[in-house]
Amino acid sequence: MLVPQRNVEIIKDSWKRCQKIGLNSYEPAQEQNITSEYLKELQLENEKLIYYASQVFERIYPIIHNSHHKMDLIDHHGRLTYSIGSYLDSLPAKRKNSLLGINWNEKYKGTNAVALSIREKKPIKLVGKDHFFSENQSLLCVSYPVFGLDHSVIAVINISSEISEFDYSALPFVSMIAELLQDKMLLENEKKTKIVALQELNNLSNHVSKPIISLNADNTIVFANNAAQNILGFNCVGNEFVQHNQFATEIISDTTNRYWQTLALQPAKKNAGSSKNNYTFNDIKGSCSKLSQSIQLAKKVALTDFSILLSGESGTGKEMFAQSIHAASSRSTMPFIAVNCSSIPESLIESELFGYIKGAFTGANPKGSIGKFEAANGGTLFLDEIGDMSLRAQSTLLRVLQEKVITPVGGTKSKPVDVRIIAATHRNFQEEINAGRFRADLYYRLKEIQLTIPSLRERTDKIELAEHLLQQMLHGATKTFATDAKELINKYTWPGNIREMKSTLLQAAFLGEGDIIHASHLQIKLVDKDMATIEKGSTIKDLEITHIRETLELCDWNIKRAAEKLAIGRNTLYRKMKQYNIT
Repeated sequence: MLVPQRNVEIIKDSWKRCQKIGLNSYEPAQEQNITSEYLKELQLENEKLIYYASQVFERIYPIIHNSHHKMDLIDHHGRLTYSIGSYLDSLPAKRKNSLLGINWNEKYKGTNAVALSIREKKPIKLVGKDHFFSENQSLLCVSYPVFGLDHSVIAVINISSEISEFDYSALPFVSMIAELLQDKMLLENEKKTKIVALQELNNLSNHVSKPIISLNADNTIVFANNAAQNILGFNCVGNEFVQHNQFATEIISDTTNRYWQTLALQPAKKNAGSSKNNYTFNDIKGSCSKLSQSIQLAKKVALTDFSILLSGESGTGKEMFAQSIHAASSRSTMPFIAVNCSSIPESLIESELFGYIKGAFTGANPKGSIGKFEAANGGTLFLDEIGDMSLRAQSTLLRVLQEKVITPVGGTKSKPVDVRIIAATHRNFQEEINAGRFRADLYYRLKEIQLTIPSLRERTDKIELAEHLLQQMLHGATKTFATDAKELINKYTWPGNIREMKSTLLQAAFLGEGDIIHASHLQIKLVDKDMATIEKGSTIKDLEITHIRETLELCDWNIKRAAEKLAIGRNTLYRKMKQYNIT
């Protein structure tokens, strides 16, 4: 990535234009009247642009914030539509350039990098007195244009700071963001050009009996006809397509860019060989003795039909274990269906698990729908976070497990089901039972075999696992950990477990420019000065409370950023804050 150079001729021409229209570089820039109605129109007009940019901006927020830079998204008219950064906090109140809606066109703001990037259609760098107005002459600014299909500028990404604080190592990030945003907007435009053809295909496919689905570039289901919904479930649209017990034949696709494709599903025969499971026991890496014991027990229990209860903290890999057990079982050629019990509203849990008949409730599919139990018939049903299930749903689930029959919501006819249950939770079941939040009889029905997956904090192979995950992310490229990074990895408690480690290593690989990752690249903070000498008697709960509180303080109590740093969902963070009375 080439650093944009100052172009003296372009800057001189801009100054001449500013002087020609009567601007005075020693006077303040023209005041702009930004009303709430104007901002609403601005945000509505740039809705997609802001949507995609904000996702990317948030990911590098810590880099921009900590380095006292400011990064802006400017639309093609020169108007500021989105901004992150902290350096303006220390400047006088009269500096109003950070206001959303401010227009950086030359006639308002004189010579500046944004206006020149839009005009010249290339990256522009301005330093100090290159700016026309004296109020901006303490800044160093670099702007990167974002192009549309016709090579017109649709937006500009601008990074700026005081000259003495500008960090050129941030420029690759800005260039990457401009390219990524450009790709996102081009894809959005491409989707619009395909919509008529897809609508015709969808209309046609609902009149044929063959199960048909359409996928976007991320392998997400964007359309499923009635026959396909009977296989994948009525709410399959919006989910990632994973081939469990069917293979797919391509009917039509965007062969140039592979932005979308339409497939016909064909259920596999029961004796068709091994299923295409995402994970097997070979994918569970590590030499820790506690982990090895859990794997050996899981391999043994996979050969039986016992119900299994997987216990372990969030992010330890419970679903990986569940899929591995299924892949090693006699049910491996049949479906593996996963359900996150915490994400389903209580009012929908029964229809989600057991299906419903047509007309069962308002808003239901007019043809009815099969539930997860029926979809998993002959295979394995993985009930994740079962500890979050309501008592009413627990009662219904217990009856189904005992009788091995289901009755769809609104129906009267029962259907037999043959399903192997694997349940998982991060909760302490004894505490839940004592508190009356979980039925003891359901607990004992689920835990015919109980497997405990060790937390990352308990494992002795953290460096080995980190090196494996890092090489997975780099796809063959080579990076190694410096001694200080290894020490930090070993001392840190990893409350988010493997999920947090993956997130941390991805950011470290992103930040580390050379072949060696140092502790500073890991962006994590020890709960204690030396985690190897934590006070005797400190409990896991104490450590978790401390880590959550310190992470919230580090993120200025921004729930979204804190949840991302902890590698948990926002709802989970809110629940833990309430549970531990963290305010």
